Amino acid sequence: MNSSAIIATLTVFLSIASMCSAADKKQLEAALAAVNANLKTSAGKQYDELIGKEFPEKYWSEVRKCKQSLPGTSTDPFDMFLRLNADGKVQEVLIYPETRFASCIRDAVLVGKFTNPPHDTYWINIHVQIKQ
Repeated sequence: MNSSAIIATLTVFLSIASMCSAADKKQLEAALAAVNANLKTSAGKQYDELIGKEFPEKYWSEVRKCKQSLPGTSTDPFDMFLRLNADGKVQEVLIYPETRFASCIRDAVLVGKFTNPPHDTYWINIHVQIKQ
């Protein structure tokens, strides 16, 4: 993601986040700031590419299960902000907007593990969009 795309994403995200409650807004803003800081490094860019491949490989079956288990539920796009520890274990997942479908996927990802990130307390953003 280039810097102009990051700035555009940040602007849109902050506009949307202003509709959240104060605590949620602060958490989402902090997670987004950490993601953007990570993406400014070469290691962060490489890790982002890796996660872009790793997430569908590990979790696409879970995404399908959530979609099948919630018929008629909206599968609108959403963002997941994941905080990973140094071993790649998921420590926290924030989703926006929060929907039943997004919550189902969050529950599956919360017990997950990814390739070790560049450092501990590492935030990533995964945009989930289901093509119909």
